[in-house]
Amino acid sequence: MFFFIPLGTTRPRWRVPYFTYGLMAVTVAGFVAQMSAEEPLSAAFNSAHPSLSGLIASVFMHGGIIHLAGNMLFLWLFATLTEDVFGARLLLGCYFLSHVGAVGLDLLVTAISFPIMPDRPLVGASGAIAGIMGLSAACFLRTKVRVWYLIGMYVYWRIGTVELGAPVFVGLWAAWELLQGTITTGLGIPSATAHWAHIGGFAVGLGGALALNLRKRVVYTDLVGGRRPVTSDFEAFRQAGELEQMVKRSPKDADAWHALGRAREASGRVQKAGEAYARALELFLAERRGEEAVAAYRALKEYQGVPELPAALLFLLACSLEQGGRKKDAFLIFRQVMRVGPPGPQTETALLRAAEIARELPGYRLEAKRCYEALLKDFPYSSWRGLAMDGLAKLRAMPKEEKPVTLPEAPRPPGKPVTRWDRLERRATGRQDPEG
Repeated sequence: MFFFIPLGTTRPRWRVPYFTYGLMAVTVAGFVAQMSAEEPLSAAFNSAHPSLSGLIASVFMHGGIIHLAGNMLFLWLFATLTEDVFGARLLLGCYFLSHVGAVGLDLLVTAISFPIMPDRPLVGASGAIAGIMGLSAACFLRTKVRVWYLIGMYVYWRIGTVELGAPVFVGLWAAWELLQGTITTGLGIPSATAHWAHIGGFAVGLGGALALNLRKRVVYTDLVGGRRPVTSDFEAFRQAGELEQMVKRSPKDADAWHALGRAREASGRVQKAGEAYARALELFLAERRGEEAVAAYRALKEYQGVPELPAALLFLLACSLEQGGRKKDAFLIFRQVMRVGPPGPQTETALLRAAEIARELPGYRLEAKRCYEALLKDFPYSSWRGLAMDGLAKLRAMPKEEKPVTLPEAPRPPGKPVTRWDRLERRATGRQDPEG
């Protein structure tokens, strides 16, 4: 005697599988409604009298409580994996298409094997769930299924648990179903279990996953989303190598560049990590993804300064940092915008934002005063003139600071001439002005 029950998988879930639980609840409700009817199987799909309504109803009907419990166990086991990575749409699409494929293959085999079509209702979600299992076997190659088993023969009994790879577990199940279906069909004996329906659903799920190359999406989600744990230096180098190949194929994938930075950081290559973070930052800013840009900036700041970016991207970064509450970093980037950007509305706004931020930071009032004065002198007709004058008035009304901060000179691109802002900054800090 051999008996087994799957207990779970080794793959963690990253979100609550609401649609899987909803599908299970609807199926249980359908079974309750079925058992409450005067003729429980009257609405089921019948191979002798096929109908669309029966095709739809049969997936929510079952032959008994044991049949229902077994199907719900396997649905929970594999549908939660599918929904976690691919979402509800693909899950439901695979589920119902596999059910159609299961019923279709069972109907075809029955028509070929039996000259007179038997009056046999076909109920259960087994074929639909088999499709989810086929998809899982093709996509979750690293996932293992924990199985409780019981083996008994005369005086020998053994009970325990074992972990099997998802492709192995599903493959053994599919082989067993194929063997039983072949035997019963070959002997010409209609079986109470629709083995060919299971094979039909499994084939739809497996074939669809291979045709759509869904395994690639699982790898992308695990690597880029940080779902694959880094358990050793070897694993860190391995993930970095896979991500390097990924960014070669998609050089504008900001998430892949950011993940590459994490993998290189884990493997100890901090300079290379900084380069990856810098590229991710540039791409996040180009895509107007402020939160992700701030995360890349924070990682990048550990290894090197802000890369040489166009003024427009620096401005977006500064705005994102300000919205994220990183006021000091936002001020420094706004200063950099003033230095590298051409005179214009963006530079005006950067001056004003730098001044407004500095006015609220302890020790930065001198910096705020310089920014306000630079705005009034360099842009005498600015629309921000009133705000700048009001800011200067508020600064004069504040008590003098005991320890104002001294900031390093903001970087300026090589070859760019010294501007009025540079001279104002050097006079305020006491630096020598080599150009007069």
